Amino acid sequence: MISRYSAHGLTWIDLVSPTADETAHIAEEFEIPSLVSQELIDHTLRSKVDMYPSFLYLVLHFPLIDAEDKEQEVDFIVGEKFMITVRYEQMRAIDSFAKIFERHTLGTQMAMTAHGTFLFMQLIKLLYRSLLHQLETMTDELKHIESRIFTNNQVSIVRDISRASRKLLDFKQSTRFHAEVLASYESASKRLFGDEYVYYGEVVNGEYKKVASILESHRDVVAELQRTNDSLLSTKSNEIMKNFTIMTFVMLPLTLITGIFGMNTTSDLIFIKSIDSFFFVIGVMGITGLVLFLFFKLRRWI
Repeated sequence: MISRYSAHGLTWIDLVSPTADETAHIAEEFEIPSLVSQELIDHTLRSKVDMYPSFLYLVLHFPLIDAEDKEQEVDFIVGEKFMITVRYEQMRAIDSFAKIFERHTLGTQMAMTAHGTFLFMQLIKLLYRSLLHQLETMTDELKHIESRIFTNNQVSIVRDISRASRKLLDFKQSTRFHAEVLASYESASKRLFGDEYVYYGEVVNGEYKKVASILESHRDVVAELQRTNDSLLSTKSNEIMKNFTIMTFVMLPLTLITGIFGMNTTSDLIFIKSIDSFFFVIGVMGITGLVLFLFFKLRRWI
């Protein structure tokens, strides 16, 4: 599907899951080489930027949290008086940009600048803001994990931390080439369009750095939560082992007593000859256990 928008002498072409005929038509209109038009049809595995005599060609991948498709690809062709975007599924940020473009609410700067790099800057800002919004949902998720970390439910929290870590890792994998691509874009736009348009490249780079900074902050929080949870699990395990050790130590003399009086020997060596003697031995065992318990309690081992 082809959508066309025009304002202040600028043209934006938005292609959604384009066919070969649609890309060929746009390529012919804007004098785009066949190699590029062929790339617009198929998914590109890595982000990149290429410079041509009259335009810049960029491919960027944007992550999706809580979705089956972990990322979305957007191809950009940025010329002096036009911008072409190619995507393969619906994207809310680009749809919002279309509404802004239709209402001519991009501001007076667009009328003054009237350059394709300005369109690219405005669109990429919306795309990165959508990434910031996704990271905000992760902020709430991390706060929820933090609030539960001292509730003695470490096993389920391990799963939650692992899930959050996986989401952030996928996010980082999708955006790992953005810094290099945008740096190349900034340099290429200066060479192709002149020094006065370098500012737009710097703005785009700044928007990406905001996303990268918050992403790294979230990863640090997840790492700290994981260390805290591991420490709590280790402490809990040590506490259980200590209690078992104390129980074993308390039971050892009692087992010794029952072993002695349970030996198969002559009746003359065993003074238990009545029910009173039996309860006497039981009482000795109880007192021994109580003394050991009080000893551990005074030493604050339990």
